[in-house]
Amino acid sequence: MNEFRRLEEKFPFLRHARERFWGLRGLACAVIDIETTGLEPEPNEIIEIAALKVEQGEIADVFNSLIRIGKPLPAEIIRLTGITDEMLAEGEGKTEVFSRLLAFVGQLPLVAHNAEFDIPFLKHHLNKTMGAALPNQPICTLKLSRRLVPGLPSYRLQKLAEYFAIPAPLLHRAPGDVEITFKLWQELAGRLEKRGVTTLEQLLSFA
Repeated sequence: MNEFRRLEEKFPFLRHARERFWGLRGLACAVIDIETTGLEPEPNEIIEIAALKVEQGEIADVFNSLIRIGKPLPAEIIRLTGITDEMLAEGEGKTEVFSRLLAFVGQLPLVAHNAEFDIPFLKHHLNKTMGAALPNQPICTLKLSRRLVPGLPSYRLQKLAEYFAIPAPLLHRAPGDVEITFKLWQELAGRLEKRGVTTLEQLLSFA
């Protein structure tokens, strides 16, 4: 974290000034995506996490890790993601990954596609593994897409990528999906700015 970011945390008016100058596309945030073994946090596991630290509309840093879970993957997850037991065996332990992730995201807002899935998963496993919390403000590109681009037949990440002509290099893997989510967020932020929504506070009120 640079000195200006530390000053922003101490003096919130500096963040407000930056947001008004740069708009939402310049919002400092972390875009995040996870792959899991199932749909519910318990008893399922997180097997991959990717995150992008964004500053002034540009990717400033990258986080990505596979996680050793010590159990075989369901065949459907292997088919969907291409992640195998052998790949996970070479990944990092849960505590190491989660510790690095917390340091990476700091207090930044977390942008995720379907945040109501990703964030509860992360909160559950951070608490279960480390007794740690995740108080970061979530921003959901799924909810924003439904409000800003009404009438689409599907709001899945792949379909939104097609709608916005965003290249989709590697679907159902966290590094590919987080890249798409970042570009989707930039598209949505531009539309929000046209509506006069230029700060985090205005965004939260809109959402």
